[in-house]
Amino acid sequence: MTATMPLHEPSPYEVLGIPLSAGVREINLAVGPAMRAGRFDRQQIQEAAALLRNPDRRLELDLQQQLPPDPVDGVAALLGPALAEPLLTVERGPLPPEALLVLRRAELVADFAEPAPAGVDPDPPVPARFTADLSVLPPIEIPE
Repeated sequence: MTATMPLHEPSPYEVLGIPLSAGVREINLAVGPAMRAGRFDRQQIQEAAALLRNPDRRLELDLQQQLPPDPVDGVAALLGPALAEPLLTVERGPLPPEALLVLRRAELVADFAEPAPAGVDPDPPVPARFTADLSVLPPIEIPE
């Protein structure tokens, strides 16, 4: 007799056989029946219960778990009017020059820059010790 392995890792909800909306009381009550059912070993059941009792880990699990979509009756009737007409029409041909847009970084930065508060110079003065003067230039020999 060969043991069969499940195709996916069972969620803690599957291990305990409880719905996603189960509270701590339902989790505690589900441990005994899950042990008696014998579908999963004792360690898996205890780990599943501990995970679901921890609100942070449970929220993380719930956010990662993909829920199956709810069935919708009459989808064809709902989408019929939308599918009757083409969804997208594409006109081929050259673009007129005015349709092209040129983005310049300086203009973009200026458009989205925070305005300076009233009474504040947007370009603060450069301190005197950082201003350029002749001392930063190399010596130049001027011919006579």
